[in-house]
Amino acid sequence: MKKYLPGVSVVPGRTKKDATRGLRLNMIIDWLNKKTPYGGVTVKELAEKFEVSERQIYRDLSTIENYLRVPLVRQETGKTVRVGIKAGYLPGLSPQTATVIFLSLLQQKGSALSGHLNEIKDALVSTLFKYHYDPKELAVEKLQKRIHIVEEALAEPEKVGGLFNALVQAIKDSHRVKIWYYTTHSGEETKRVVEPYGLICKHQNWYLVGRCLKRNDIRVFRIDQIKDIFPYTTERFEYPADFSLSGYMASSWGVINDGKVCRVLLKFNKRVAHRVKNVLYHPSQKIEEELPDGSALVSFEVCGIAEMVGWLFQWGDMVEVLEPAWLREEVRALAERVARVYQNNT
Repeated sequence: MKKYLPGVSVVPGRTKKDATRGLRLNMIIDWLNKKTPYGGVTVKELAEKFEVSERQIYRDLSTIENYLRVPLVRQETGKTVRVGIKAGYLPGLSPQTATVIFLSLLQQKGSALSGHLNEIKDALVSTLFKYHYDPKELAVEKLQKRIHIVEEALAEPEKVGGLFNALVQAIKDSHRVKIWYYTTHSGEETKRVVEPYGLICKHQNWYLVGRCLKRNDIRVFRIDQIKDIFPYTTERFEYPADFSLSGYMASSWGVINDGKVCRVLLKFNKRVAHRVKNVLYHPSQKIEEELPDGSALVSFEVCGIAEMVGWLFQWGDMVEVLEPAWLREEVRALAERVARVYQNNT
């Protein structure tokens, strides 16, 4: 037997009115989803937004809760009733949307977030689908067998994941942390007290950005090189009002901001010129000229160019540095050193 929404007629002449109410119910649920994290919304506000009476809103909320099975919570303050969606409820997703979410999660396999993948996968199947779809429509097990992610993986993702979670908590609570950090250039482990400002991710590698009290300056720490963390939960700090993580990283080629923004001009061979037309390697990327032979001149305005050298080198003879002269010389010298390594081995 078919189910019909309470109060919704099946008489053909009332189809338009029924469709209008069905649309309003979906819009109310969507609005509650958006407003719940901010304390919900009052019945009066709902009535004004959807241009119906408060009595009609009460009827709609009853239908949403009792028929559509969306759990609601109500808070009454005097004559004001504020409504939100109960904590833990997740709206239904289409199989297509849920599949995209799951595929994005697979990319984190072997990273600091990998410890939660199976838990999220189970939640995706059991919670998002139990009211709406057959879990077989997602076919996550089949997808896992048909998709292979080519990425570097951490040797100890669970350990790094634990450190990552501690840093996330410190960022949320704005408290200092003491870290034991392996410094690559010195090969030594150092102790630092850091005020964590935020996290950045590049090529599945996570980095902590914060003010190092030892250096009294902003520093970037690769999380898998942090050996241990001690949270100073009673030592709070004020997040600087004039600091923006996205602004701080805007000109950086990678994760280092040395403050020295420089214009870099590269020539991409015709065999790879299509790559810079299809992929933005940096927000400042600009195709200056497409040459008759099919090659392309591309410019960047970046800082932290030391990180760019490794990226340039991976192109081999397909990319040539034209400007600045000092970077051109640095890449040439690196090529010579690499060539000597292979000459010595023969």
